[in-house]
Amino acid sequence: MTPEYTMSSLVSPLPRPCIEAFGTRIVTGRHRLQERELFSDTALVALLDHFPREHLYAHDMGDDPARTDVNRLAQHDGVGGAELLQAVKNGRLWLNVTRIDRVDGRCRLLIDQLYDALCVQMPAFDPVACGGTLLISSPHALVHYHVDGPSSVLWHVRGRKRVWVYPAIDHHFLRRELLEDIFAGARHEFVPYVPALDSGAEVFDLEPGQWIAWPQNSPHRISNLDSVNVSLVTEHSTPASQRRTRLYLANRFLRTRLGVSNPSPREEGAAALAKIVLQRVARKLGLDRVELRHHVAVDRVVAAAPGGVMPLANGHEAPGVRSIAGLNASPGGHASMHGPATAGLVADRSAQRSAQMSTGTGATS
Repeated sequence: MTPEYTMSSLVSPLPRPCIEAFGTRIVTGRHRLQERELFSDTALVALLDHFPREHLYAHDMGDDPARTDVNRLAQHDGVGGAELLQAVKNGRLWLNVTRIDRVDGRCRLLIDQLYDALCVQMPAFDPVACGGTLLISSPHALVHYHVDGPSSVLWHVRGRKRVWVYPAIDHHFLRRELLEDIFAGARHEFVPYVPALDSGAEVFDLEPGQWIAWPQNSPHRISNLDSVNVSLVTEHSTPASQRRTRLYLANRFLRTRLGVSNPSPREEGAAALAKIVLQRVARKLGLDRVELRHHVAVDRVVAAAPGGVMPLANGHEAPGVRSIAGLNASPGGHASMHGPATAGLVADRSAQRSAQMSTGTGATS
């Protein structure tokens, strides 16, 4: 049987400096998710067997962190959970099991428990929405340098991974107009990278039972070490993060539609509010439309193949396979390899949890 945990035992107590730094600096802590049967091979195969394929993505990003152009999407229709997991073990794949909080009641309840535990320790932390993606990835696989729109926490469960985290909202590491496009869903979250940027990074080697959170919009990249990795990535929205999203959407509107070359990134004050109102009115009038990019599948998952994938004939996209941006982006929501923007999540976490438990979908594993 899977042991039951109180909220306080699921996430270890944080020292006061970490509590004060959460959201503004990099914070690490400990959890006990690795003890749950939910993340075993048997449970993962069952989850993959039944998970809606339109919310499941398989990627191969190569072996060179500087080649951010290498990001091959693989189709997986008709591939069972056992073969998907075997392809991960044999290849260099990332399986992104997105919207898992919406699809799996156990994961929804678990994510709520994690955030409840954080809120107990940090009374000033009051997320208005949260969601998650399960990442299942190969030994030595990597994720290129990228930026998430929402704030996030990486809860590491199995394997070992190395994470590079770079300064947030710093034009040396990310141009503002790229972040504006990410917030709008006009581009994917992978951004230009050169190895020289590593001199400004903080590097962490994560073991099972560790979690890490960084300031919103901190660029980061990841390399797995010596085994299959399983992590739960949760994204959350706060009043401050929502304000930043709206401000960057407004600045993009000013830049792309009105020709303002360098709109102020200041997130508070009357000028920021006026820009936000202007952009929202323009969007309602259809004056700020965003064209989404599509990411076409060029491979197919085949567990026995080298790397776990084989090229598709003629590189054509398979039916039902859509782009990261095309699926997950929404007005005011970024296109993310982790899943949908938090703008589309249920705001009242306690109300959603109560509804799930009343319907029997919130059982723990």
